[in-house]
Amino acid sequence: MRRCARLVSLLIRAPASSCVARSTSETISHECCTTTQTSLPKLAQEFIRRQLHSGRAAKDHWVDSRGYQHFENRGRGSFFTGRRPWYILGGAGLTFSVYYYSCLERVPYTGRSHSIMFVSRQQEKSLGKIIFEMQRQEAAMQRALLPDNHPMVQLVKKIGARVAAVASDGGGGGNSEHMKDLQWEYAIIASPIPNAFVVPGGKVVVFTGLIDLLRSEEELAAVLAHETAHVLARHHAERMSTMNLWSLAKFLSYVLLGFGLPDAALYLGIFLPYSRRAEHEADVIGLRLMARACYDPGACTTMLAKLNAKEQEAERQSRFSTPAFLRTHPLTESRVDLVRKELPVAYKLYEESGCGLVQGMLQQFMQLLDPPPLEPGW
Repeated sequence: MRRCARLVSLLIRAPASSCVARSTSETISHECCTTTQTSLPKLAQEFIRRQLHSGRAAKDHWVDSRGYQHFENRGRGSFFTGRRPWYILGGAGLTFSVYYYSCLERVPYTGRSHSIMFVSRQQEKSLGKIIFEMQRQEAAMQRALLPDNHPMVQLVKKIGARVAAVASDGGGGGNSEHMKDLQWEYAIIASPIPNAFVVPGGKVVVFTGLIDLLRSEEELAAVLAHETAHVLARHHAERMSTMNLWSLAKFLSYVLLGFGLPDAALYLGIFLPYSRRAEHEADVIGLRLMARACYDPGACTTMLAKLNAKEQEAERQSRFSTPAFLRTHPLTESRVDLVRKELPVAYKLYEESGCGLVQGMLQQFMQLLDPPPLEPGW
């Protein structure tokens, strides 16, 4: 400051206290010392400018990428000095903890707790509606969408209605409020792919290749129960919540650390492991849903066995097998093992729901309508 004042006083023969405020013209300043372009000769202005950008003056200010000068205690890093960052981080952590626990829900049948954050039920339904309509329109343009009066469509709707009814009655405990006002829709698409999927809001897509492969109402019920379980457990909303949290963490790491988190870490470390766990959970929940809907739970194992055989055939033809850690679904063998462990619980629900009695009465009724042939000699 003394150096600046001495230079100004020597060059314009004015005292150091004659520093004036910033005018409309360009200002040359250092801390509280300011002089205007109009009050000094050009030679003096150039001399002062060079002095300000050299020696001790350069230590008290810095220039950003756009050419702006920032002076001491008014520039970069001043906001994150002292205890302020710790107060900010502590407040943010407390706020996030309160919000996290306020969003906790319990998954029916399994009792697992998860927090659905930054995703509303209306957003979930809207997203599912958009995806489902796009899939229907694309199939219709390719003339692959089966009409509502097609036997396959009628069969899928009948099975789906029975499973959806038990999924929304709260019989599995936990949170199932989001199931009560769903409008279930089913689209059957002519395609050799043995697959089916569901989107948020109760919109199910089934390919005819899967129906042709199973050829059993019980096995098809196992598929639809599995897809219904995804909606009941809100797996889509949980995945959306995880993506939102990842975006927030990536932003904070960029601001605080100077670099963003790699997306590969999200895909390999979070997305794929969660997808495989969600499939296992959907198998467990779906097994109990189909049991309560009076479908034989044992059909789930035969359904998975057929899918496994189809998958192995495709791998032999392509001569390539995706590693387990890169799969969105767990290995079918592990899914079969899990289902077999859960069968005793499923059959207990099957009996408690009166399904065994109903099935026995139905078989007796069918025998009356179509009695077995008499043995010779009668």
